[in-house]
Amino acid sequence: MRRLLVANRGEIARRVLAAAAALGIETVAVFAEDDRGSPHVSEADQAVLLGAGPPTDTYLDLEKVLAAARLTGADALHPGYGFLSEDPRLAEGCAAAGLTWVGPPPAAMAAMAHKARAKATVAAAGVPVLPGAVVGSDDPGHQKELAETVGYPLLVKASAGGGGRGMRLVEGPDALAEAVAAARREAAASFGSDEVFVERFVPSPRHIEVQVVADQHGNVLHLFDRECSIQRRHQKVVEEAPAAHVAEDLREQMWSSAVAAARAVDYEGVGTVEFVVGGAGPDGAAAHFLEMNTRLQVEHGVTELVTGVDLVELQLTVADGRPLPFTQDEVLVGGHAIEVRLCAERPREDHRPTPGRVLHAQWPSGEGIRVDAGVETGSTVTTTYDSLLAKVMAVGDRRAVAAARLRAALSGPLELDGVETNRQMLAAVLGEDDFGAGRTTTDYLDAHPEVVAAGLDARTRRRHAAAAALFLERTRISGSVVPGVPPSWRNVGHAQHQDHLTDGDDRLSVAVARPAGRLQVVVEGPGDLAAPLGAAVRAAVAATRRGLTGTVDLEVDGVLLRHRVRLHGPVAAVNSSEGQSTFTVGSEFGTEETGAAAGECRAPLPGSVVRVLVAEGDAVEDGAGLVVLEAMKMEHTLRATAGCIVRRVLVTAGDQVDAGDLLVVAEAAE
Repeated sequence: MRRLLVANRGEIARRVLAAAAALGIETVAVFAEDDRGSPHVSEADQAVLLGAGPPTDTYLDLEKVLAAARLTGADALHPGYGFLSEDPRLAEGCAAAGLTWVGPPPAAMAAMAHKARAKATVAAAGVPVLPGAVVGSDDPGHQKELAETVGYPLLVKASAGGGGRGMRLVEGPDALAEAVAAARREAAASFGSDEVFVERFVPSPRHIEVQVVADQHGNVLHLFDRECSIQRRHQKVVEEAPAAHVAEDLREQMWSSAVAAARAVDYEGVGTVEFVVGGAGPDGAAAHFLEMNTRLQVEHGVTELVTGVDLVELQLTVADGRPLPFTQDEVLVGGHAIEVRLCAERPREDHRPTPGRVLHAQWPSGEGIRVDAGVETGSTVTTTYDSLLAKVMAVGDRRAVAAARLRAALSGPLELDGVETNRQMLAAVLGEDDFGAGRTTTDYLDAHPEVVAAGLDARTRRRHAAAAALFLERTRISGSVVPGVPPSWRNVGHAQHQDHLTDGDDRLSVAVARPAGRLQVVVEGPGDLAAPLGAAVRAAVAATRRGLTGTVDLEVDGVLLRHRVRLHGPVAAVNSSEGQSTFTVGSEFGTEETGAAAGECRAPLPGSVVRVLVAEGDAVEDGAGLVVLEAMKMEHTLRATAGCIVRRVLVTAGDQVDAGDLLVVAEAAE
């Protein structure tokens, strides 16, 4: 293997490029026009433009990917995960083009790509499976008959899919037809096939998977297990290795079942066999085959941290025809590793995507910390791709140590400006009692709404607001010009002044004064934010030469904390050991309030209209769906916030909309 083309983007492309470079293999990246400035493009030896447009015209265009390999003289291709990674046609295309395919044989991929057929294949090999059946008709009567043979509750799942896309939970027959239709749409958009199947749903299960590796010489091994139970919208959020609190006989059963599943399809390379485990405790639990992912997993890093095995290097080794460099007995687990997926989204608003531009990124580091990031300072996060920004991992000799290290890494050291993320939810999970005790199931987030809604406490938010205001005061005194600042600001540092800071949820007013030379900072806001900052306040403020970044050492009632402050036009980002706040700065004379007026439904983010659920004249109830948007590969239903009468519908299915676009106008129902 001399020159490797990586047919992917983001953090996985960077991960594969780095592994190949470490082995002395030349690298080729591919990119879509909107990814031209992405880190993976500059980190490869060569890069090829796939064109502009949606992923179907770029990363999912098999012929363009193979043409890029021919153009650059690549002799091998790694698909990463997602996109074409589990498409047997790409593996076959590589073989026809004389390229080494870094993945399993096409026949094995095809066998496991169709989820319903995969279940039949592994069942024949003695692997336990759940009842299920393919939905072969759009006739509601046929669908209900099929569902009754499986039993409710059930899941509608994409036969060609994964990652939670094209999946719907159905509690009873009345919701079946709409769930099948929605799953078909999402499956077709994500995987190019709208075939779905129904499968018995296991309430409150655990999601445990086994890493398998196989070479071209008949050797098939497992690299132990991972737990991926904490999910949102059937997509993993927190992963760890090994799974916690699993009975050893059940653990060994999953290992042997995973190896049997891989042997059943003559597997080669790195793959993952996933199980749904009924029951939250070790006693009486049963594991059933869920699916096999014939590729590298997003969460492969936690297995690497506890085994010391580089899975990407292993993929390249096996693809080159060499045998596995170890036996089963030679692979050991040391310690515990946990990974969280840092995503551009707002959890407390149904995980709404939050695209934007990364104004500043500084990733945590230190003992036991690893970050696989797909973005850096200057990167643009769009709604075209998945919302994953980075995977932040920690390893320790015990699970509690790994969790503590990871939570600390998410708080102070992680600096990410310009894009709102789910970091507070992730940190809250790591500090929550049920998580600490290993009581995690796939409905964990549903059962812990306080975790989903987690934010910085009022004390921290007041301190961060005070630090931002003090730094702004220092900037004014020094005479620095802050780009984007309203013209009504005054450069009178020693007089009392007031800043209005909006942090996405609330508006805070910060008054800074120095009566008789004593610093006085008053922070006002809703609820707990209205409490005084402290009776005794001292601050030391230092700015860089340009005056746009610096530190504020803020001492309140004898407690000293350092705050790192960065100004990006009217945006002030503040970090301390307690976390990060991002404020939009307004003048003391107020700023214009924007947003949807009463009776309006506006797009919360850019996307495409999938369905319009109402028509002019309809009377809808509070919470009723109005419009379904697709963004970041997920569907989002926009709902009425009160009972109303629809007066105007301004969009139709297929329309592209931008954030803030007016979609529906209504008036209150009498």
